[in-house]
Amino acid sequence: MSIKKYSFSEIHRKAERLRELWRKFPATALPKDGVLYEYDFAPLIGTICDEQINSSDAWSFPRWLYDRLRTFDLTSLLSVNYRKMLREYLKTRWPKGMKKDQRNKYLLKTSRTIKGALTFFKEEGKTPITLFENRSYKALEVYFTLRRISGIGPKKASMVTRDFIYRSLGILREHPWYDQIKTKMPAFKVIEGNLLDMPIDVHVVKVFNRIFGRFRPSNKGWYGELSDHIQDILAFSKLTFQDLPVKLDQILWYVGHTYCNEWKPNCGKCPISEICDSSMKQ
Repeated sequence: MSIKKYSFSEIHRKAERLRELWRKFPATALPKDGVLYEYDFAPLIGTICDEQINSSDAWSFPRWLYDRLRTFDLTSLLSVNYRKMLREYLKTRWPKGMKKDQRNKYLLKTSRTIKGALTFFKEEGKTPITLFENRSYKALEVYFTLRRISGIGPKKASMVTRDFIYRSLGILREHPWYDQIKTKMPAFKVIEGNLLDMPIDVHVVKVFNRIFGRFRPSNKGWYGELSDHIQDILAFSKLTFQDLPVKLDQILWYVGHTYCNEWKPNCGKCPISEICDSSMKQ
């Protein structure tokens, strides 16, 4: 099945139930390591690393790097061989099932992205903190400011903007990047979050399709189908959370990462199995 088989009233009922369940889903908790809150570039590096590997490992990398460099100034950071450093750091931390070629692609892409972002700030004469001013920002203004950073794509920019909105609203209790800005610029906050589209990744695509009765992807896989479902997911997010559509990501990503395994989903414990038409809950 697919969403095309459902009437609007059926889709709306699922949206209403997800809205009722939202508060049961935790917002992303980041490490409270002092390096992340003391050095301007530490949250940027954690953000860039936070893809494909465990979030806790991604956000712990800045501390590991600092312990070896004993500094986090831009000149020193630009001289680092990030591919070599990440390989050493992740040697015992790679996610299970991540193949060698996937690891190599991650090392290459992430190391290039970090170096590109650092070069951007050197050329701008700014840091990830001083990139912003002491005032209120609209969500899309933050998004497009972040998109200027080399290597920060639409998904990363959406994720960071979402977290800044959550921090402004008190949904997140702490966030090192936001809190560093706030410390230096007390008037900084992010408003009008309802205009921001939610970030979409493979977990979101997978769970969205399974909710609407499609358990397996096509031969392209869920990742290959990502672009096929973006508009439907964005429309559903606006139906579900008119105040802040990015809230849907909090549910679908968490379910996809925690319960909705590719081949053996834990439907018995999944908190949204009641509205999932692919659920194998007995």
